[in-house]
Amino acid sequence: MSLSVPDTPDGTPDPTGVVNTNEGFCTVIRTRLGAHSLLFSGEVDCTDPRSPWPDPPSCYVELKTSKVMHSPAQRKSFYRHKMIKWWAQSFLPGVSRIVAGYRGPDGSVVGLETFETMKIFQLIREDPGCWKPAVCMNFCAAFLSFVKKVVTEDDPKLVHLFAWEPGHPVSFTVHRDSEYTFLPDWYVEALSTEKPPTPQIPD
Repeated sequence: MSLSVPDTPDGTPDPTGVVNTNEGFCTVIRTRLGAHSLLFSGEVDCTDPRSPWPDPPSCYVELKTSKVMHSPAQRKSFYRHKMIKWWAQSFLPGVSRIVAGYRGPDGSVVGLETFETMKIFQLIREDPGCWKPAVCMNFCAAFLSFVKKVVTEDDPKLVHLFAWEPGHPVSFTVHRDSEYTFLPDWYVEALSTEKPPTPQIPD
């Protein structure tokens, strides 16, 4: 399921255009989480030029879809299992709003709902069995500390693969020159010689 947006604030989306899944807009964020300094990139769905917070990343909007809910039980399950993923994706990059499109039986969007990222906790705090934002952030900070202890060698061919299952500690495996290596040679060589990298586009 996908949503389309216009190129201009008062424009109309063009559903006839050819979709190129390789195209996208990413923002680079520098922030902190506890004792950790973070630099990461995140994909941005769209921006709202009429946002009361015009500067990025506050003007960014995350677009999501979900099935129409017909009962309080479905809404509760939505908050418990899906909203945590939406919140986590938007909180650290500083995306201020999430717009959800609710799908009908035929897959078309029949309703919209906007969530302010910083107020999502108000929707779940009365549910004692629901996730807690502070617990999520504490887990992330502890995981980053664990990564710092484990990853001590700077080698572009060396990949540490982490895994976690609820109720179990974080585990990892180490792979060298394997299928998990993701930095292309031209990029590593360019950084090593301190020259601007020239992407090698495959045929």
